[in-house]
Amino acid sequence: LARPASEIKIGHVVRVLDGPLAPIPCASRTQYQRCEDCDEATCQVRHMMLEVRQAIAEVLDNRSLAAMRDADNDDFPVELTSQI
Repeated sequence: LARPASEIKIGHVVRVLDGPLAPIPCASRTQYQRCEDCDEATCQVRHMMLEVRQAIAEVLDNRSLAAMRDADNDDFPVELTSQI
């Protein structure tokens, strides 16, 4: 790595490997594409997906590779741990 793991955010890694965090193109900040068949100002799907994108970014952009490496499985909810 060119930088310390503590300076590399998971959000950056995901964007480099997988592209935008947004679940649909009209909610993307980096690769926005307008929907052909809706009014973006009133589209409730778009508004919800903007919230989803923001929630994803908030989690991934505030966690570093070092934090992920050092995390204990006790940090995960019980339900999630049993599925991993």
